[in-house]
Amino acid sequence: MKALNIALKDFEVSIKTKRFQIIIALFALLSLGMVYYSKRLGVSQELYKTPFQMLFLSSFSNSFNYIITLLAIILGSTLINSEIEKGTLRVLASKPLYRDQIVFGKFLGGAMILTVALTLFYLLTLASSLLLGIPITVADLEKLAVTFPFSLFYGLVFLNLGLLISTFIKKPKNALILGVFLFIFFSFILPIIAGIIGFAVAGLPPIPNIPENTTDLTEEQLQEFFIKDPTYQEWLTKLTQTSEKVLMISPNYHYQEILRILFGAKPQISEIVSAFVYNQNVVEDRPLKESLSLIWQNITTLIVMFLLSFILTYTKFMKMSLR
Repeated sequence: MKALNIALKDFEVSIKTKRFQIIIALFALLSLGMVYYSKRLGVSQELYKTPFQMLFLSSFSNSFNYIITLLAIILGSTLINSEIEKGTLRVLASKPLYRDQIVFGKFLGGAMILTVALTLFYLLTLASSLLLGIPITVADLEKLAVTFPFSLFYGLVFLNLGLLISTFIKKPKNALILGVFLFIFFSFILPIIAGIIGFAVAGLPPIPNIPENTTDLTEEQLQEFFIKDPTYQEWLTKLTQTSEKVLMISPNYHYQEILRILFGAKPQISEIVSAFVYNQNVVEDRPLKESLSLIWQNITTLIVMFLLSFILTYTKFMKMSLR
């Protein structure tokens, strides 16, 4: 109960700050921007079955992933050290409170902020879709409802990581810099490293045997000829699987896979490549239970990451000086 009181007080103070207003504004702008551009571009009926599948399976979803990551880790990286710097945490610790109640309260306060921001994003996405005349199916609503807790939990993983930074680095500015660096590393640097390792293992793409009577092929026809080649598809599968093994250490990858599968994307890269080549749907209808069975490893990995970072944060906070 005392941890909840700390969380509620932190939340009450936070919603009055400019940082909270900026967080809400960013989620609102992201929601409106994603819906607006999806409306302008239209839905590729050959690839997707509903506008929301295009929204969450195309590059639009990367922006959603990035903003959750950045805001959660920035939020967590100043939760402890900023109050130590101000001296308020020492005053709080002098009251009849256990340290574990304080650290749980700080975490819950950050979780409340993330919950409000994500709820606003989901509600605004639905509202703006209705206003712009984008059809919303029952299946879309079900998928949105199912993905919400995973989006929140993904944010909590990075909130925990930020909290861990906050216990090890005393200066809030330095903690923010490290938090931003980790965001850049997981979002941009690690995928580049994974791609380089993938090419190192898979090698250069194979050149298929092109018949002599196809010398007048256009660039688009030649590209299609390459992609349809079984050897090329095998190489692409090897490249992707190798890159994915490197990305296993990234929470971003696991969350992206959870979103992708829950919104009905085909699980195998070879199936997606074939779908693009033959202008077929990259999605398929399957029950929720089957989708969950395809991503249980990703869910388990996120849970392990969450628990590991929280255990480290808890251990460090219980021993650290609050001066």
